Amino acid sequence: MTTTLTEPVITNCVKSELVKRKVLALNAGNRTTQWINPDSEPITIPSVLKEFEDWEDVPSGDTESPVIELLSEDFQVSSRYVLGVEAKIQKGKPAFAYDKIKLAKKLMFAALEPDVDKSMLVVETLRVALPDSRNTNNASILKGLEGTFNFIRNGQRLTASIRKVELMDETLPAYKYAITHRKFQRPTSKINGILDLGGGTAVGRLYSPSGQPLRKQDVIKRGTYELANLINAAMQRTQNESLDLTQIMDAIAHGTYITESGVDFSNVFEKCRDTWLDEIRAEVRVRWADYFKEIGEVLIIGGSAPLAKQLEIDTKKRFRIVENFQTISIEGMIL
Repeated sequence: MTTTLTEPVITNCVKSELVKRKVLALNAGNRTTQWINPDSEPITIPSVLKEFEDWEDVPSGDTESPVIELLSEDFQVSSRYVLGVEAKIQKGKPAFAYDKIKLAKKLMFAALEPDVDKSMLVVETLRVALPDSRNTNNASILKGLEGTFNFIRNGQRLTASIRKVELMDETLPAYKYAITHRKFQRPTSKINGILDLGGGTAVGRLYSPSGQPLRKQDVIKRGTYELANLINAAMQRTQNESLDLTQIMDAIAHGTYITESGVDFSNVFEKCRDTWLDEIRAEVRVRWADYFKEIGEVLIIGGSAPLAKQLEIDTKKRFRIVENFQTISIEGMIL
């Protein structure tokens, strides 16, 4: 399902300085923020934000660490922050520390990446992913992404106008990509599905042959943030203080199972991972029980998809991890 919001677009621009884009996509998750750059390449950075006071030095910024300076109506800098890798190095706050929906208004400037030598950008449609596009409160907040904005991105002064915001349910872009690129290996099946294992949430959704989501069968559980909590609890027997959950998730992603502070949790990882996955699998069995005979295939996506390898094995790839599990959603958002 998609929800559309509209806003008038700027027209008084010098043509040579203006670039128009029909569709721009923003997938701002709890762990990563993604967009498609002007060269049609998916960009992924950590969803971490570091704000700067007036007296603090600001880095120059690059692809992995966009530096944003927001300008007021009189073109004075009103806010300065860096996103991504540099924000993480400078101990900025992860998206988990914010309201993710409200944070989108800061994260979106990463996606407003200009063409070379262009200072004005008009976006006909900005697509934003969220768990449920029917949530009216979230729709109201995300309406704030519409309008005209003056800002500096990595040292380049820009004016960007977003005419329309389109909200997309998580899993829908991946489903569209899978259908378009024939990723489902059993295309004649009556029903197929997507299981998105993210940092904040794990979302499972079934789709009818016509592409309609079967809402009553939705599976929504906690993502790897919950796995990190399980690991933290298991390590309390040997640790005198709580572990940093972000460090745990980073160590899982890197496959080291050793936090930045040097705590090795490899001895509890497998048990905690299996406990976390078993809760998701149990919910899937309950919610999808009436459709199991009709389900052809479920594609496993999201940054934590590799953790579900045993599920792929146990189901003989009826539940299958796709090759582009990290980028399939953002790639599907521009179709």
